[in-house]
Amino acid sequence: MARTFVFLLIVFSTFSHANSVDSSQSDKVITHKNEKICKSTFSQEMISQQMTFSNQANAQDVRRIAERKIAAARKKFADTGSYCDAAQVLMTFEPKSLAGQDGDAQFRE
Repeated sequence: MARTFVFLLIVFSTFSHANSVDSSQSDKVITHKNEKICKSTFSQEMISQQMTFSNQANAQDVRRIAERKIAAARKKFADTGSYCDAAQVLMTFEPKSLAGQDGDAQFRE
């Protein structure tokens, strides 16, 4: 009887400890940046901006904004190494000016 009690005590304490570890790790996923998710978001948004930039049917200012967003996101990633930061730039960046800069694509009129 005592052996059964000790065995059950060990089993239940193991499950309760595993449950508390899992819940603390799930809090981390919710409260901290998740680079895996951000990498996926960054990739999807970068492809979207690349398609906007490459589509000649889009207006020049629309294409130029996409070009500026891509450049800003690349710079942010180079500076921080964070997909979360770079994805945030892709989704929220508003260029100060659309005037020509060195390295800009030359659009046909």
